[in-house]
Amino acid sequence: MAYSRKRPALDDCPVEAVLAIVSGKWKVRVLYLLSLDDLTFSEIKLSIGDVSQQVLSSVLRELMGSGAARRSGTAATRQVRYGLTVRGRELVALLLPLATWGNDRLLSQNGIIWKPPEIRRRARREEQRSGALAG
Repeated sequence: MAYSRKRPALDDCPVEAVLAIVSGKWKVRVLYLLSLDDLTFSEIKLSIGDVSQQVLSSVLRELMGSGAARRSGTAATRQVRYGLTVRGRELVALLLPLATWGNDRLLSQNGIIWKPPEIRRRARREEQRSGALAG
């Protein structure tokens, strides 16, 4: 059974309305990835790594249900891609100040600057290539 938050009533707190859309372990990560480009299910799964297919499917359905994400595909390629709607892009723009604040806090406390998984993978591959060329 999939967990879903109760939709906020019109008289509920507006912050709760946003949290209802982004709450959950994977939603913000998926929103971030989709803000970079339209992606296939497999590309999203590879970028996140630890999420199960069932959970990722549920997250994508919930984001589409809230109007933040869309699903599109072409008959010619039979490839389904996920992307952000205008509403989803607006939501990501609201999350960017939180990301900046979080990065500043990680840097000041731990000396860490967060990088998306794909950027980390690319950096590791480049390090391995440089090591192979040097050795």
